[in-house]
Amino acid sequence: MEFAISFQTACLLFFFIHGLLFAGLLAVRGREYGHQPSYWLSLFLTLCSCYIVPFMLGYSGWYAKDGYREVLFFVPFQQFFLIGPVMYFYTRSLLDADFRLSGRDWLHFLPGAAYLLYSLVVFVTDVWVLDGDYYFYADGRDKDLAPWYQISGLLAMIVYSVRSLRTYNQYRKRIFAELSYADTVVFSWVKQYLVALLGIMTLRIIFLLLLPNFGSFGRWFWYYLGFAALYYFIALAGYTNVVKSLAPLHWRRQNSPAAAAVEEKPAEKSLVAEPAEMQTWKPIIRALMEEDRLYENPTLTLNDVADQLGITSKQVSGLINQGFQQNFNDFVNGYRVAAVQAKFAQGEQDQFTILSIALACGFNSKTTFNRVFKRVTARTPVQYLAEMSKGKGTTS
Repeated sequence: MEFAISFQTACLLFFFIHGLLFAGLLAVRGREYGHQPSYWLSLFLTLCSCYIVPFMLGYSGWYAKDGYREVLFFVPFQQFFLIGPVMYFYTRSLLDADFRLSGRDWLHFLPGAAYLLYSLVVFVTDVWVLDGDYYFYADGRDKDLAPWYQISGLLAMIVYSVRSLRTYNQYRKRIFAELSYADTVVFSWVKQYLVALLGIMTLRIIFLLLLPNFGSFGRWFWYYLGFAALYYFIALAGYTNVVKSLAPLHWRRQNSPAAAAVEEKPAEKSLVAEPAEMQTWKPIIRALMEEDRLYENPTLTLNDVADQLGITSKQVSGLINQGFQQNFNDFVNGYRVAAVQAKFAQGEQDQFTILSIALACGFNSKTTFNRVFKRVTARTPVQYLAEMSKGKGTTS
């Protein structure tokens, strides 16, 4: 069967070339700025591009043609045991600007290294020792497509996807406990990235159940096309995120309280306050919000409140968690929403825009305001004003 550029090959070739292109651009960015997430995403895209190579070339007959077939057999294009750790460490590097691989982190790459060594042993044995009289490849099957490797590789990727999600949730919990503007700090790109990973895992499981024969080129095309489209989305959106984030990177790491919260080690648990201590501090904390109106500070943090009270941030966190049954973010935003409602009641929406009122009450973006307001009141600001106006009309 002669080699030809088939429709399937052309489709996958598009994603292959663009995947490597974005990987190269990210590597350049990473080197220029010393940006760890760019390196990790570059490696992830490289591995994903290599992953589709056997099928990309197989659809054009390379598996059936001498000379080409041997290359595809002996090169381990599909590195499941490496893709999992790379996508996990990419997530960690996004959420912790100081993240670097430590001694124990390298253990995650042992299965991938073992598979590379196995591939080398197969090549040396069949090509050099036996001089083409195949032992490992006597069955004529690519080892990358062996069921044991495909299934164990899928399980490994699922495990690392779960670990990535758990890391993000831990980060999110810590940020909401310490920042009053956490909604703007919880990275939307990380959520999109994790959703894309979930899509890849779901697609993989569906095709595993429907088509257990991994070498079935014709019927597996739609899986590889879907996989390629998802990692292409990660490439586009991830590179866009890098471009947006690198410009103010130096300033943010030096000056932003949000960056400080992200870069610090996992926070210690808040202290448990005694009932008498709780009764003493609750009125004081209320006074800071109601009289001093600290909530109007759009970048208010747990440390800011602790400085005002002259106690530690852990103590403040414990007082708010126990005394008000809320985390710090919800506690402060509750006052902000109440302040907005008070201004609505005074009719300020007739003189000022809703956004200007929200900003005056401590919110720092329209998106955050709308999300928090609806979460607290179960209505959007527009719906709330409409109901309030209707109520006034009924009273009249």
